[in-house]
Amino acid sequence: MPQQSSKTLFGEVFRGTKWYAAMRWSIRVLGFISAAILARLLIPEDFGLVAIVLVIFGFIGLIFDFGVNWALLRNNKATDDHFDTAWTIRFFEALTLAVLLAAFSPLIASSYGDIRLEIICQLLAVGTLIRGFENIGTVQLMKDMRFSKDFLNNVIPKVISTFITIGLAFYYRSYMALVIGTVLHNLAVVIISYIIVSFRPKFSLKKLSEIWGFSQWIVIRNVAEYISEKGDLFLLSMVTTPTKIGFYKWGTELSFMAISEVQHPFGRALFPGLVKIKDDHDLLIGAYLKALGMLSLVAVPVALGFGGVAKEFIPIFLGGGDKWLPIVPLVEGLVFYAMFTSLYMASDNLLIITGNVRYTAFTWWVQALVTIAVIYPAYQLVGLEGVAYSRGFIGLIMFFVVSLLVAQKCQFAFRQIVIVVWRPVVAGVMMYIVLINISSLWLLENWLVLIIKIILGAVLYVSFIFILWWLAGKPESGEKTFLEMMKKKVMS
Repeated sequence: MPQQSSKTLFGEVFRGTKWYAAMRWSIRVLGFISAAILARLLIPEDFGLVAIVLVIFGFIGLIFDFGVNWALLRNNKATDDHFDTAWTIRFFEALTLAVLLAAFSPLIASSYGDIRLEIICQLLAVGTLIRGFENIGTVQLMKDMRFSKDFLNNVIPKVISTFITIGLAFYYRSYMALVIGTVLHNLAVVIISYIIVSFRPKFSLKKLSEIWGFSQWIVIRNVAEYISEKGDLFLLSMVTTPTKIGFYKWGTELSFMAISEVQHPFGRALFPGLVKIKDDHDLLIGAYLKALGMLSLVAVPVALGFGGVAKEFIPIFLGGGDKWLPIVPLVEGLVFYAMFTSLYMASDNLLIITGNVRYTAFTWWVQALVTIAVIYPAYQLVGLEGVAYSRGFIGLIMFFVVSLLVAQKCQFAFRQIVIVVWRPVVAGVMMYIVLINISSLWLLENWLVLIIKIILGAVLYVSFIFILWWLAGKPESGEKTFLEMMKKKVMS
């Protein structure tokens, strides 16, 4: 019976991953189109100005984010009262955040010495308030694994806002296109959420104590998560120019661009699946390790492969001559952080599923403290590139911290995690080293070198991974699963 349950679970997870991958890639293709056009119409300073405000929004927003979505997802017996209470909490979170940011917008503008930040804050505050009305019933789509409707709920608003933002960029040719586009995206999210889902939330606090029992640790976790994930941008907003902030923000987004299209769909589909078997310890841990192995097999080469082709890809993608070239070395360093993040985020989710949410707060605080200790010295010594590569170092530290903790709290051996990830990591690093060092060997057009490197990277990674698998004694792993799938394809 456990084996049957495991197969059923992974059938649902992989079916969900396909839907979420389609969703993410639909959104990403729109993002490609939007980014390529916006990068040509706007300047790095425009992106930097908006990034400054979003960093401030992010910090205050996380303080008031009680993680009600997580509480609903984890609760297999959630009723309408739970959903109504969660929606009410989320609405007041948005209201509080909007009021604070609008009220303090003059102070923020004066602190940075740029009056443009005041109107940006005020408009984004309006967008935040609008987002507070979003239908909480969309969480049920994930709980029930209704992937097609979740696809529509996420893709349609993005389609609408992408074309609106591009139109605004042609009209304004300034940061205002990004700001108004964000506000209208939030409006589209709210409208579509009520069209897609029939549930109609109402104000209620009946289940406040029950949800708060889970959410209080989310608040503590969120503050640390902000410092860990946005501390670099927050620091840069105080010590450098909007233009350099724009470079770094683009570098961060691009370095996670490819990996997020693997990690997010898989994690989004896996989480509700693991919740369904959380009471069967052996089945849960086995499913988690199998998922981690499959994720690392794909996520590692995607992350490092993107870094290996960044020198050719970025000038083609963003255009503008040499305007965006300073992003290239940033991406080459940040992809290591993206890789390690993909390897330990699944463990973070396992802690939440097993009721150890307070330990996720602990891991984020460890990462926050390491970030505080490392980022500023790295910037002083090496500049933006130092910050980028220090993030990779932080990711490595956190992989060990989170993996050791989840192994201890969920009662299995840490070496089981190492066994499923070491081959993809070693093969990915070897591929990256080759790709990063061959660009200067060819006197060819960028687009042609990019195609050659993509093909070469795929061949190198597959070769390295199967050689390592063979040397390891051909264990039961993602590699074997992949070979069995290919065999079935060939024979069918």
